[in-house]
Amino acid sequence: MPPQPVQRILPKSRSTISTKIFIALGFIAVTTILAGAVSIMALKGFQDNFDNLINTNLPTLTDTAHISQLSGTVADRGPSLIISPNTWTRLTIIGQVEDDANWLEEILNRIPENELTKNRKTKLLELKTKLVETYNRLNVLTEERIRYGNRLTEIQQQMFQIQKDLVSAQSHTDLAKISLSSLAPLRKWHESIHAIIFKLMKGLNIKHPIPLQRLKTEVDIDIDKVFDDISKLPISTQRNAVSRLAKLNGISLGQEGLFSIKNKDLDATNQVLATLNTTRSLAERFAVAAELATRDVQNSIDATNQEASKSMNAILKALIAFILISAFIVVMTYMYVSRTIILRLSNLRGSMLSHAEGAVEKIDTSGDDEITDMARSLQYLVDALHSREIGLLEAKEEAEHASVAKTRFLAAASHDLRQPLQALNLFIYALENQETDPAKREIIELIRNSLDSLKELLNTLLDVSKLEAGVIQPLPRSFPARDVIESIRNEMTPVAWAKDIELRVVSNTTEIFCDPSLLGTVVRNLLDNAIKYTEKGRVLVGCRKHGHHLRIEVWDTGPGIPDDQKELIFQDFYQIDNEARKRTHGLGLGLSIVKRMTNLLDCSMGFRSVLGKGSVFWVDTPLAQDAATDRRLSTNARNDISKIPEGPVRIVIFEDDEHVLLGLKSVLEGHGYSTICFQSVHHERIKDTFSNAAHRPNLIIADYRLESQVTGREAIALVQATLGEAVPAIIITGDTAPARLREAKTSGFPILHKPIRPELLLAKVQECLSAEPPEKTQETEFEAV
Repeated sequence: MPPQPVQRILPKSRSTISTKIFIALGFIAVTTILAGAVSIMALKGFQDNFDNLINTNLPTLTDTAHISQLSGTVADRGPSLIISPNTWTRLTIIGQVEDDANWLEEILNRIPENELTKNRKTKLLELKTKLVETYNRLNVLTEERIRYGNRLTEIQQQMFQIQKDLVSAQSHTDLAKISLSSLAPLRKWHESIHAIIFKLMKGLNIKHPIPLQRLKTEVDIDIDKVFDDISKLPISTQRNAVSRLAKLNGISLGQEGLFSIKNKDLDATNQVLATLNTTRSLAERFAVAAELATRDVQNSIDATNQEASKSMNAILKALIAFILISAFIVVMTYMYVSRTIILRLSNLRGSMLSHAEGAVEKIDTSGDDEITDMARSLQYLVDALHSREIGLLEAKEEAEHASVAKTRFLAAASHDLRQPLQALNLFIYALENQETDPAKREIIELIRNSLDSLKELLNTLLDVSKLEAGVIQPLPRSFPARDVIESIRNEMTPVAWAKDIELRVVSNTTEIFCDPSLLGTVVRNLLDNAIKYTEKGRVLVGCRKHGHHLRIEVWDTGPGIPDDQKELIFQDFYQIDNEARKRTHGLGLGLSIVKRMTNLLDCSMGFRSVLGKGSVFWVDTPLAQDAATDRRLSTNARNDISKIPEGPVRIVIFEDDEHVLLGLKSVLEGHGYSTICFQSVHHERIKDTFSNAAHRPNLIIADYRLESQVTGREAIALVQATLGEAVPAIIITGDTAPARLREAKTSGFPILHKPIRPELLLAKVQECLSAEPPEKTQETEFEAV
């Protein structure tokens, strides 16, 4: 039943609350204006005093504070000037001093004469001038010290070069050409030169004139003595000795020699220290004068503040009266608003939250104002939402019923279709084995192809049912990717050739860890989809490593996928450009099954597509970690025909459909097996049949759904109980309902899904007969091919 329409409640226009609030706020505004007028009158007198303080006293105080700050800054620049490493740095410091002096003069000129006493302004200007002159003198002295220091460094480098030349001369002297009597004086002469250079090096670090003069006398005597010893040297070395000694004499005793420059450097240092002390003294005097000027200004400000305090007292009294009156009015207004507005709005909010959480709570719609209109509107909204919610619930229930009915219909239709299809399949197989006429065998082949198409559609529905039922559980193991790819190549090559499409498969021996059966289904569906939608060109299957996974890709040269349909292709029954539902394009479940199976395998998949050029779909499977430890038994071991029982092989068949039963009997007996057939489960007949040990069966084949709600599992259990031992068994079923599939899976026996190709049935019979007879065999899923 559709929900009943809710009658709309139109809110009435109200102004009660707004009018009351407007009156209260207007009263507050009038009170504020009156109190403000009183305050303005009191503030007028304060403003005059304040303007005097701001425009006159405070700027003067700020200027005197700047003067005090500048005095300290100027005093601190003296040491920085002395230790400056180069001329550019010194000029920068001098420029800063001059800028500070100009700023200081500008500040002093701004200060009115009446603000300072006892000619403090004139004294500050005089001290400023003296400070600038002192810094200029300090700059000149510092420049001279730097020049002397550079010269001393050059002298030191020259002495190092002389020593280097002496060492080089000693190492290159040809001793064979020098007599033994001349060798000793030459060595002694070299040692004397080294001794003089060592003394000169000490002279570079002397800090006082007296020790420097004493060292100069010693070096003069040593040089004279060395001059005298030159005549004792070998004639070949005398010329170089004279040249080196003259150079040493020039850099030590010359006008620009070490002792002359060192004396000038010491004298300049003394003058720098004296000038620096003068600078500090002037800066201290400047700071004292600035402090006295600041005190003068502070005294003037104190007087102004006293007058301002009197005006402030009057202002405070007026403001207190204004605050008290306004506070009273605000309290009264709040009490009214709280009682008539806030509380009701809070209750209305609580009702809204309760309804939002699903609770049913009565909304208070009493009153005759704007809030009442809001409450009535909210009630209308709640009633309308409730009515729509009832409609949505009914629609949901109808959709769920339709889904259940669809599932039941597909399951019933699938089972009823598979029964005659299974019988027809078996009869065609038997007929094909008996018919030798080529024309008739060609007709039989056409009938088989049509049956294969029908089986493919039914198996697609079966895959969807099994995935929805959750009966498919992956059994991952390590195996070469080539196994799956080569199997699919052999299977799909004829399909591609039939459409005149080139199928190229690039195999890969990389070990992967996955369920080979489910992975084969995924790749097969992707390849089948590519072939169906490719009219010309080729389809490529290849592999490549992608991180810790092996990516299996399927490329095609089909029409591509439009961008607006890329999110829809994984939906059930969705097909691109197949409004006519061509049989060759299937049901539109291939990609839906691929998506579900990759999720089940925990593998990622994706695709790219260019409209008009083609598409590529891929699935990423994890690489095997240790393939050697996960190898299963080889196919030869599993299918060891030596384990097939000797003698006649008896197979029990349970099938309620007469035609299917006859078809199974014909196929099995046509391959030399002996059969015992039951169309229904009769306990007494079964007991009578198998009471004789000579009739013990080697295998049981049972349809899962038999007459009288009996299942094939129960029939197998009855035979095994009669025999008192486990007998291998196979369950065949045409059911696709999820509940039936889950129930069949719990039996533990191999399951074959109708319609079954006779070749596949015979292969499964061979496998069960050759296997060890377990108490309960593990389920193996087989799909019709």
